[in-house]
Amino acid sequence: MQTRYNIHMSIVLDPQEAAIVRGIRTVGVGKKGSHALTPELAREIVDDLKAGKVSAVAQGAFFAGLLAKGLQPQEEMLAEAFAPGVLKDFRQLVGIIAADAPEFVRWLCVQLLSGQTLDRQTAYDLGKFLFSHETGDGARGLIASFLRVRYETDDEYEGLWQAMQETLAPAFTTLSPPGAPVVQLAEPFDGVDHSYMITPLIGQYLQTLGYRAVHMVGKNSGPKLVMNLWDIAQAIGEKAAGGNQDLAKPAPRMGWFFHQSDMSQALDRWVNLRRQTVKRPFLSTLERFVNPLKADILIASAFHPPYGEKMLTVAERVGFKGIVIVKNGIEGTMAFPLLRPVKMLASAKGKDGQYQRREIILDVVGGVQVEEMVNKPQAIDNARLIEAHFKQGSTGNKHFDLRVKATCEGIRQGLDWLKE
Repeated sequence: MQTRYNIHMSIVLDPQEAAIVRGIRTVGVGKKGSHALTPELAREIVDDLKAGKVSAVAQGAFFAGLLAKGLQPQEEMLAEAFAPGVLKDFRQLVGIIAADAPEFVRWLCVQLLSGQTLDRQTAYDLGKFLFSHETGDGARGLIASFLRVRYETDDEYEGLWQAMQETLAPAFTTLSPPGAPVVQLAEPFDGVDHSYMITPLIGQYLQTLGYRAVHMVGKNSGPKLVMNLWDIAQAIGEKAAGGNQDLAKPAPRMGWFFHQSDMSQALDRWVNLRRQTVKRPFLSTLERFVNPLKADILIASAFHPPYGEKMLTVAERVGFKGIVIVKNGIEGTMAFPLLRPVKMLASAKGKDGQYQRREIILDVVGGVQVEEMVNKPQAIDNARLIEAHFKQGSTGNKHFDLRVKATCEGIRQGLDWLKE
């Protein structure tokens, strides 16, 4: 497969980062962002590969991005790290960088590099390997990176999700205690780096509407490492749920927080792997769909344009009965912008088992002249705003207060449509 990308454009790289990291940032972006390596960077990577300075998972991620992009003449020197012609022989390359993976997985790596897609069952079988303790991190890096660059199919998402769901610890597989409908709030785990989050207040608001709010949280695997929802939850004194039966207890003021490391050690192990693959893999989408409580409703966000409809489709296929996706909110969160209309994609499952969809467009009248831009926001400062709003209904921060009001009202409209 020789798909061509924007190979003549330049990108800005941090010279302090390892050569392989700069290489992944260059070749492993995707259809609209991958570029060719410079000869100088290619030589640095060859030297580090020969010196054994590159981890197996980073090596797999780099070569997956390189081959998905399409090999350029100045990049052919990378074969020096292994054997002549290896970059044009997928089977030989996989045999080197995924040598310790099971034979079935090595075969799948070759199929993916050759341009094949996977049916749901095969993707499930692959997921069983990805979330196992078997050796083969080179293959894991290759697969995660390649699927990201070429975009995953709906069948692949569903099969991988099923494998992820089966990794849940026993405390997170019991029946949900009876009570009000459960709304699963699922923000990206890498959080935000230019704004404050309001998600705990959305959870508090939903509980005033008669729902049980459950936040999916976890360690930050990057690439944004400033703060995420769990950092803020800790700063306001919230604790992680011990299991599904926690919902039988009185509701915490802003909802329950379900932490990935408690729910699934297999998924938590991927945090370190993902930091080495650098770019966000399929897990960044799917980990938010893991559904220990069999929640009826999912609320999530999709900042990049192609992912709104894709997330809606995945949510339908994995069984959520009601879905609200905030399509163009503030990056890293479901919070509404104040200077442009916001789109929500909603989907409701009817009695006949079929889904009905609707796009809801809301004009937010914020009364501000510029959008909020916070330089390196801190969880403790975000927590103070949340506490102030919780106790007083306002904070004195105009952007924050307007965003809470607009977002809660908009999400309420989405939930009301689901009930129609």
